Amino acid sequence: MTEPTCAILQTGSLQSNPDLLRLRCGGLDLVERHVLGLHHAGIHQIYIYDPRGHYKPVGRVLGLEGTVVQAVRELPEFPAAGVLWIRADAVVHKQLLTLVKGAEKAAMVLGRPEHGQKGSTRSDGFLEVGGGELWTGVAFLPAAARPELHKALANDAENGDVSFVHARLDKDKSQRRPSAGGFFRRIRDRRDVRDAERLLFHSLRKPQDGLVARTFNRPLSLPVSRLLARTHLTPNQLTVLNAGFAVAAALVLFLGHPVLGWNLWLSGALGGLLIQACSVYDGCDGEIARVKFQYSHLGDWLDTIFDDICNCLFFAGVAAWSYQYTGQVHYIWMGVGAFVGQWIANMVMYYYLIKVAGTGNNQDYQLGSPDKPGGGLVGRVLNKLKYLTKRDFHLFAFMLMGLANVLWVGAYFIFASAMIAALILSVQHVQLLARLRRERKEAVSRGA
Repeated sequence: MTEPTCAILQTGSLQSNPDLLRLRCGGLDLVERHVLGLHHAGIHQIYIYDPRGHYKPVGRVLGLEGTVVQAVRELPEFPAAGVLWIRADAVVHKQLLTLVKGAEKAAMVLGRPEHGQKGSTRSDGFLEVGGGELWTGVAFLPAAARPELHKALANDAENGDVSFVHARLDKDKSQRRPSAGGFFRRIRDRRDVRDAERLLFHSLRKPQDGLVARTFNRPLSLPVSRLLARTHLTPNQLTVLNAGFAVAAALVLFLGHPVLGWNLWLSGALGGLLIQACSVYDGCDGEIARVKFQYSHLGDWLDTIFDDICNCLFFAGVAAWSYQYTGQVHYIWMGVGAFVGQWIANMVMYYYLIKVAGTGNNQDYQLGSPDKPGGGLVGRVLNKLKYLTKRDFHLFAFMLMGLANVLWVGAYFIFASAMIAALILSVQHVQLLARLRRERKEAVSRGA
């Protein structure tokens, strides 16, 4: 079956309370949030069902390349592939859309109040269907369902679809589709918008976050991102601004003692705190990109390259601080060696991302052998240690070393880790080049 490329946003209670149309959740108004989410999910014909004519498409909604957005006062015809039906007076996790995109018959996404819960803020839906489950406001409706739905909406333009869903589920339990834990929040007033925003930002936590990111960085970056979402700052601008923490950390380590006259403990401690601030707020650009649908290929590359530049600036600062602390010149040479090794590893990774992954996100780099499950033995071992190799763990450790006045220990760690990374990734690069050459020869022979 062909996946639907059409969606209808039912404005629901927004019809009788048009002030809600102007409220913003995570920097976007309610309808705009749904439209952008549908656009990025591959839905390119979107109708806003608004019988009272309150909604007018504006801003980013009008500028979506390849997507047509129309506000209609009558229920449009359904294409043969069916439609995604979404309540616009709700905020839902984007994964709920994927649950119904591939449906072959009518499907109603149901969830529980504890799904996506953040503290005492729980998910809330439109209809209790038994067993503690609620309709999330997301459904897939085949073309044959339109007459019945049209009749229900003619009786109640705001909530006729709720009674329609209730009747469908009473007749056929197989139309239930569990929400798999994604949050959903019905919007009736400003308080619901605030609760939806809490659930929305809580959902930005990533399963691949390292130990420090999960327990320390995210709890600090998410509240700041909630504030930044209300501004016009873009993720790319935040990437550049956040690099200022790393530049400041490097300057403090370089110049704090010889130029500003600080004692070495103060310059080391402040440098460590500044690089930890860089690590914490490095998450804000990605959080804003996801919550406001502003992610891009350029943004991925900008984030990756700026992270690598910031790391090298800080590592150079650590080498300079260690030399000032001990007077031993080998720390300078270790810093040079770490710089060379780090950029060998970076170039290898960039090549892989361009030629194989097709992205700018360094998390798409595969460790170990790509021809074996889990990357083979090397890939499995390195993946077991991945939380210890993550940037958030390293920079947190440097903050602790700076506060303890032992940053010179970090200089050895930087040199060793850069040499190991350069060696492992260089070996993998040779293997990758051999594999690509072999695949090209096979392609030529098949063409002949």
